[in-house]
Parts: sequence; structure tokens; C-alpha cells
Amino acid sequence: MSSSKVTIKEVAKMAGVSIATVSRYINKSLHLREENRRKIEKAIKELDYRPLVYARRLAGGRLNTFGLIIPGYQGIFYSFYALKIIREVAAALDEKEIDMHLNIYRDRDIFNSSLVDGVIMADLIDNKDQLLRLKKEGTPLVVINRKLSDEDINFVAVDNHKGAYEATEFLIDHGHKNIVHLAGDTEVQCACQRIDGFKAALKKNGIKERPNSVCLTNFSRARAREELDKLFSSKEFPTAIFCCSDEVASEVLNFADENSIEIPEQLSVIGFDDNPNISFQNMMLTTVRQPLTRMAKEAVKILKQNIDKELPSQKVILEPKLVIRDTVGFQK
Repeated sequence: MSSSKVTIKEVAKMAGVSIATVSRYINKSLHLREENRRKIEKAIKELDYRPLVYARRLAGGRLNTFGLIIPGYQGIFYSFYALKIIREVAAALDEKEIDMHLNIYRDRDIFNSSLVDGVIMADLIDNKDQLLRLKKEGTPLVVINRKLSDEDINFVAVDNHKGAYEATEFLIDHGHKNIVHLAGDTEVQCACQRIDGFKAALKKNGIKERPNSVCLTNFSRARAREELDKLFSSKEFPTAIFCCSDEVASEVLNFADENSIEIPEQLSVIGFDDNPNISFQNMMLTTVRQPLTRMAKEAVKILKQNIDKELPSQKVILEPKLVIRDTVGFQK
């Protein structure tokens, strides 16, 4: 008999127990007699029975699977942030012996919440309606890398404003006044927070913003290159650049190498992420470290707590850290 056609009723009949008892076994209930457990295990093996995940969810059971939804922005499979989040969430779930169901959101909301016990959403880009739909369905949720002050939803975010402020002030403390921020996509909350932190540091230190103080790159190397061409074709080019990501910072370092601009003597550079793969002529990048491992672990912990027991929403903001290395020098 095909395992897909075997029903819970047939398992119960062969084991000589009730359907409810088989259901408790499938949902890993602790309140089950050992004798019945053995009978059910024997029947399942002989019949090659495989319970439908939909049936288990509808019956109020656990699937032991968490969803991870990541917005499918351009270059996602080359993104340090996206790949790091996928690895760290998977590792945190593996420690708890929980499976991961990965979904890349691209324009259409096709995620089936009946396949998972709860969902971690890695930021929101054009998919807030998906978040609200999952919330309406009663799916336990945690959003990472985004503050949700106006929603009763769990989140674990980074203080991007503080990270950008400290990076910019570090450049100012090294004598830099003509500082440019190569910013991310302003549709993304973290990019806006980094812009605000950058501007706040300039204002606090009495440095007037220039027309080109903030240049939008949308986290793209190609857009970063376009902005760099414009900046360094002007009469007075910057002495320091604070970048929205380490990937963009890497493009700055490549540009400097191609144009014989000395790092950090002529140009200081700070990134954001702490990607260990970014280096330049045996120099390591000064950057702002995001606690992505901790973010993933906190999200998994909070989601598991909310699945096990209904709790008030938790709003966690983690501290970034300025990592001082080789790419910032004093402005003479």
C-alpha cells in the first residue's frame, strides 16, 4: 500500500488503539503509555505511514519547522548579510533540533504558513502586507533587522543610528571634515537610520552638510562606482567615505587602487557589517560590526518561546561595535 494513501484510522486499527491516541503519538505527547507507543511505532513502520503536515498543523500539533523569509533584493545570493543570516538562523535551529523552511520573497506572497510552526522574517522590503497576513493568521512571528514600534510584533534589530554616528565621529576625530556617506536603499529602514546617524554626527560636531554628503547606492557596487566617478571628478573630493556596507566599501577600495589614491593617507574608508572577506593590499577594513549571530539566536529563542507559550511582544535592540583596523588615517 502507498504510504500517501495510508490513513491515521488504519494505523489506529492495526495498533489496536484510538485515533486520538495515534494523534497524541504523532504530536509527541508525553502523556502516552509505553505499551501504546510501541504498538503505534510498529504499525507505522509496517504500513509506512507518513502523516500529512497540513493535518498535523490543523490538529494543533507541532511540525518542528520554522520558516525564514528573506526579501529577494538584487544580488541577494552574493550578499554577506543575507548569507550570514541564513547560516546563523540555520545553525541556531540546528542546536534546538528544529528544521528550517527557507523562502525568498519576490513580488508575490506565496508563503504557506501551514508548513511551519512560526516564522522569522529577515527585514521587510515591499512585503509588510505579507507580515500582516501572517499575523492575522495567528502565525508566531519575529522580524529581524527592523524596528516595528507601531506593531505588536516581536523584533530583534541593530542600533544602526548609533553605529553610523560612531563611525562618522571616528572620522571627524581624525580631522576629516569633507566626509561622504555612500548610503543604501532608502526603502530599507536600516539605510535610513544610518543616514540619520551620519547626519547627526556632522551636526553635533559643527560640520555643514555638502550637496553631495549623502550619495545613494542602493547597496549596489555598480551604483557606488557611478557615485565615486562623480565625486572624484569634482575639484574638491572627499578625504573620507563612510559606506552603507562592506561590499560598497570594497568597491571604494578597488576604485582607489585603480586611480592611485592611497589608503588611508589620501582617503579613509569605513564599512558596515564586518565581512571578514574584505581586505585591501594586506590592510583590513575599519567597519561597524553587526551582531548577526546574536541576532539570529535571539530571534530563534523568542520565536520558540512564543510558540511554547503566548507572551507579550519582545522588542530587542542590539548594540553594534566600531572595529578599528587599517583604513582610517589622520587628515593633515
